[in-house]
Amino acid sequence: MLSTLQKAEILVRAGIAVPAMPPAVAGSPEISPRWRQEIDNLYAGYVAARAARSLRESEAARTLSDLRHANNRMTHPSHPDDHDED
Repeated sequence: MLSTLQKAEILVRAGIAVPAMPPAVAGSPEISPRWRQEIDNLYAGYVAARAARSLRESEAARTLSDLRHANNRMTHPSHPDDHDED
Protein backbone atom coordinates (compact mmCIF):
# COMPACT_ATOMS: atom_id res chain seq x y z
CA MET A 1 0.00 0.00 0.00
CA LEU A 2 1.27 3.44 -0.86
CA SER A 3 1.98 5.97 1.83
CA THR A 4 0.32 9.36 1.77
CA LEU A 5 3.62 10.96 0.76
CA GLN A 6 4.02 8.49 -2.13
CA LYS A 7 0.48 9.25 -3.31
CA ALA A 8 1.20 12.99 -3.14
CA GLU A 9 4.37 12.49 -5.20
CA ILE A 10 2.50 10.50 -7.85
CA LEU A 11 -0.14 13.22 -8.05
CA VAL A 12 2.50 15.93 -8.44
CA ARG A 13 4.24 13.94 -11.21
CA ALA A 14 0.88 13.59 -12.95
CA GLY A 15 0.47 17.37 -12.88
CA ILE A 16 -2.26 17.48 -10.28
CA ALA A 17 -2.20 20.36 -7.83
CA VAL A 18 -1.56 18.99 -4.36
CA PRO A 19 -2.23 21.09 -1.25
CA ALA A 20 0.87 21.98 0.70
CA MET A 21 1.60 19.68 3.58
CA PRO A 22 1.02 21.50 6.86
CA PRO A 23 4.00 21.73 9.19
CA ALA A 24 4.32 18.84 11.63
CA VAL A 25 3.47 19.39 15.24
CA ALA A 26 6.65 19.77 17.28
CA GLY A 27 8.00 16.37 18.26
CA SER A 28 5.40 14.43 16.25
CA PRO A 29 6.16 12.66 12.95
CA GLU A 30 2.41 12.37 12.26
CA ILE A 31 0.86 13.78 9.12
CA SER A 32 -2.21 15.94 9.54
CA PRO A 33 -5.32 13.72 9.24
CA ARG A 34 -7.03 16.42 7.18
CA TRP A 35 -4.14 16.61 4.70
CA ARG A 36 -3.98 12.81 4.54
CA GLN A 37 -7.70 12.72 3.71
CA GLU A 38 -7.30 15.38 1.02
CA ILE A 39 -4.46 13.42 -0.59
CA ASP A 40 -6.40 10.15 -0.35
CA ASN A 41 -9.41 11.79 -2.03
CA LEU A 42 -7.30 13.32 -4.80
CA TYR A 43 -5.51 10.01 -5.35
CA ALA A 44 -8.78 8.04 -5.50
CA GLY A 45 -10.07 10.46 -8.12
CA TYR A 46 -6.82 10.20 -10.07
CA VAL A 47 -6.91 6.39 -10.04
CA ALA A 48 -10.58 6.34 -11.07
CA ALA A 49 -9.89 8.75 -13.94
CA ARG A 50 -6.98 6.62 -15.14
CA ALA A 51 -9.10 3.48 -15.03
CA ALA A 52 -11.92 5.19 -16.93
CA ARG A 53 -9.48 6.47 -19.57
CA SER A 54 -8.00 2.99 -19.94
CA LEU A 55 -11.44 1.47 -20.42
CA ARG A 56 -12.35 4.11 -23.02
CA GLU A 57 -9.10 3.48 -24.91
CA SER A 58 -9.64 -0.28 -24.76
CA GLU A 59 -13.19 0.06 -26.04
CA ALA A 60 -12.03 2.38 -28.84
CA ALA A 61 -9.32 -0.11 -29.84
CA ARG A 62 -11.84 -2.97 -29.85
CA THR A 63 -14.30 -0.96 -31.93
CA LEU A 64 -11.57 -0.02 -34.41
CA SER A 65 -10.50 -3.66 -34.66
CA ASP A 66 -14.10 -4.72 -35.29
CA LEU A 67 -14.49 -2.06 -37.99
CA ARG A 68 -11.25 -3.11 -39.67
CA HIS A 69 -12.33 -6.74 -39.57
CA ALA A 70 -15.74 -5.87 -41.04
CA ASN A 71 -14.10 -3.75 -43.74
CA ASN A 72 -11.71 -6.57 -44.55
CA ARG A 73 -14.61 -9.02 -44.91
CA MET A 74 -16.39 -6.58 -47.25
CA THR A 75 -13.36 -5.87 -49.45
CA HIS A 76 -11.88 -9.40 -49.36
CA PRO A 77 -14.77 -11.86 -49.04
CA SER A 78 -12.57 -14.93 -49.35
CA HIS A 79 -9.82 -13.74 -47.01
CA PRO A 80 -8.26 -16.69 -45.12
CA ASP A 81 -8.63 -14.91 -41.75
CA ASP A 82 -12.41 -14.78 -42.17
CA HIS A 83 -13.68 -17.64 -40.04
CA ASP A 84 -17.31 -16.55 -39.93
CA GLU A 85 -19.48 -19.43 -41.02
CA ASP A 86 -23.17 -18.57 -40.94
